Amino acid sequence: MAGEDFRRALPEFDALAAVYARTAGPAGYDALECRRHAAHCRANLGQATAALREFQEVLEIVSDTGADASETALDLRRSIGLLLLSEGRRTEAEGVLDTLHEDMCVVLGEDHEETLEIADLLARLRRPEGPGPS
Repeated sequence: MAGEDFRRALPEFDALAAVYARTAGPAGYDALECRRHAAHCRANLGQATAALREFQEVLEIVSDTGADASETALDLRRSIGLLLLSEGRRTEAEGVLDTLHEDMCVVLGEDHEETLEIADLLARLRRPEGPGPS
């Protein structure tokens, strides 16, 4: 994954996620992390639908454990919003990113670097011409 060989990393993360799910349970930290990395691989390989489904399933498990405002949940929600945006699903992406921004303001603070990045993205989305080059 560090070398961005997503095609090679994907089956490894899928296999590790399955092992961790069997040994520590599907809601275990390691299983969820492997699934999250597998979803990133899928997104980078152009498998947006599968990646989005994986991100959403992992987020659901994380949220069910009461960690809805955890760093992992915030990262998953960011990934979902950005993937929706990359797929041209602008309205859905804006909804996800808007609620993410609200939560980041509370959890991280309005002046946190990541909160400001999402605020900037939302501002660009709300411009009549949409997001321009970064």
